[in-house]
Amino acid sequence: MSKWSVKTALAAVCVASLAIACAERTVTPVDPSPLTGLQRAESTDSTGAPPPDSITAPPSDPASPGSVHGTVLGPSVPGAGNDSLNTAPRIAGVKVTAYPRVPATAQDTIGIGLAAATVTTGADGKFQLPTLPGGEYLVTFVPPEGSTYGGVWVSTSINDRSDEWPWWVVLWKKP
Repeated sequence: MSKWSVKTALAAVCVASLAIACAERTVTPVDPSPLTGLQRAESTDSTGAPPPDSITAPPSDPASPGSVHGTVLGPSVPGAGNDSLNTAPRIAGVKVTAYPRVPATAQDTIGIGLAAATVTTGADGKFQLPTLPGGEYLVTFVPPEGSTYGGVWVSTSINDRSDEWPWWVVLWKKP
C-alpha cells in the first residue's frame, strides 16, 4: 500500500469516527431564560418598607449610573415574627445577577438582556452590585446547589439614587 493510500485510509477512518461520535452525542436543550424556576419577589429596604418610588424620591437623572446593595435572607423560624433583618437567617453563597430589561418578543413575555453583573453573597448574606448604566433591570437571587431555599427575582430601576436604600430579599423555603 502506498503512503498516499495509507494517509487517505487514515483520514477516512478519522472522519468516520468523528461522524459517529457526533451522531451518538445527545444534545440537551438549554433554557435561555435566567428566570426559569425562580419566583417573583419584592425587594424591601432596610426599614422594612418598599424602596421609595420615583414619585417620593425621584432620581436626579433616571438614566445616570447607579448600583444596589443589601442582604439576602431566608424566612424567619416559626414564632420569630415577621421576616426582618433581626429575625431571619442570612443566606451565604447566593448568586446575585443583574440583567437589563429589553423589549419583549413574541416568545418572551419579559424582555431580558445578557447578564450585566454577577456577585455572590458573603457569609453575612450581604451583596453589592457594581455600578451599572441607568435603566430598568431584573435581578435574580439563586441559592447554591443543594440549598433548602428557592431562588427569586425582582424588577428594579438603577439610577444615581438606587444605592441609597439597602435591600433585603427573602428567599422561599423549599418543602
